[in-house]
Amino acid sequence: MDLILNILTFGIKPLYEKHNSFYEILVEFRNKLPRKQNEARKLTEKDVENNIMLRGISKTMTVIDLSTQKISLTESDIDEFYNKLNSFNYDFILFKKYYISIVKNLNRFNPKAENTNFDLAILKELLEEKESKPLRPIPILIFHLKYKYKLTSWIFKLKK
Repeated sequence: MDLILNILTFGIKPLYEKHNSFYEILVEFRNKLPRKQNEARKLTEKDVENNIMLRGISKTMTVIDLSTQKISLTESDIDEFYNKLNSFNYDFILFKKYYISIVKNLNRFNPKAENTNFDLAILKELLEEKESKPLRPIPILIFHLKYKYKLTSWIFKLKK
């Protein structure tokens, strides 16, 4: 029995390490993004009322002051992140399409992309941990078992 468990462990460990290396790329970059206390602050009602152009907008939109945002992210950090993502080797990865979709979605906000819609706020939102779009290896496995490969699939219907 121990021999079987050892063989399974040696087979699963490289798979987990490969999935975890992808997650580490995301976490490393996410840690460089501005924290909640360093994000751009919302303008106060008094500041909005003093600004002629913003008076009517403030009732329908949130106005933020970008000069209050503190960021330690450099252009080389962003380039390094996208280079790591785009050169990631998907060999021996389970759910390859899921990981490719994450990379494709993040590439939409690459500063060197054709549409140049680079926005840190959206990028930060994409890199957050969510139950509907997990990033860690084990939650991704659970997500696929729970939602992609349901027990109500056609295989289980044949048994009836």
